[in-house]
Amino acid sequence: MESDILKEFLNYIDFLRELGYFVSLSGFSDRFEPYTSKLLNYEIHLHGICFYLKQNPSTLGKCSLNKRNLNNTTINEPYYSCCYAGVEEYVIPVFYQDECVMRINVSGYRDKLEKSKKFALRISKSCNKNFNRLYNELSTSVPTLEEITRFISPLKYIVLELYKHCQSLQNDASKHSITRQVYLKALHYINENYMQQISCDTLSSELSYSISYIQYVFKKEANITIKAQIIKIRLSKAKHLLSHSQISITDIAFACGFSDSNYFSTAFKNKYGISPLKYRKSNYKE
Repeated sequence: MESDILKEFLNYIDFLRELGYFVSLSGFSDRFEPYTSKLLNYEIHLHGICFYLKQNPSTLGKCSLNKRNLNNTTINEPYYSCCYAGVEEYVIPVFYQDECVMRINVSGYRDKLEKSKKFALRISKSCNKNFNRLYNELSTSVPTLEEITRFISPLKYIVLELYKHCQSLQNDASKHSITRQVYLKALHYINENYMQQISCDTLSSELSYSISYIQYVFKKEANITIKAQIIKIRLSKAKHLLSHSQISITDIAFACGFSDSNYFSTAFKNKYGISPLKYRKSNYKE
């Protein structure tokens, strides 16, 4: 059962996103067990250009490397920076005592930093015209640090309350079971690579466990098949793109890992009870 603190935390992130602040989370690892699987849904940068970069052969893997570098940084104050492709963001570390337990990212901006323009120009040379189109969709209206702090401060407080709550749960429980650890590793991998073709064989190779054992893990920990979990994650990403980007439905399907746009539309309607086109017409946000 979800705790009231977790619900408040996720509801506030959704509220900020509704206001136009593209909030995501990073650097939390398994500190927030048993809620890691819920937080993973908020780990990905949900911009059209980020989806594009993660499924483009010339930039494949660079996003993961950029993320690892971010998680290894020792900066303990909020700062403004950009990734290798010139996408700018605020990064707000959240500390409990002397440990950074999570980073809150507010991204989706461009052109404030001189280096971001250079990075974007360099990457555009190895990409097609879609890169420039999607990059230009990023906002040039960058909020001030004071504005970001005003909205993020309540979220930082909830993070600390959630962290302390999770620590108390972990202290009361035995060490995470092996199946739980394997399940979380699998979820991390799927969330990082959902735009690629993923199979049971893929997970078996990446995690060094047999296919039958990984299938057992998903059944035990989430009562779901591996295929259903992958589709669930892909549809969640597609749902956000439909309401926050002008990317065509076909391109969204491919960007989220579906090899057939018709299959995507069917799966989307089965999950949400509405077609992708109708969902976009009802939920698109400028």
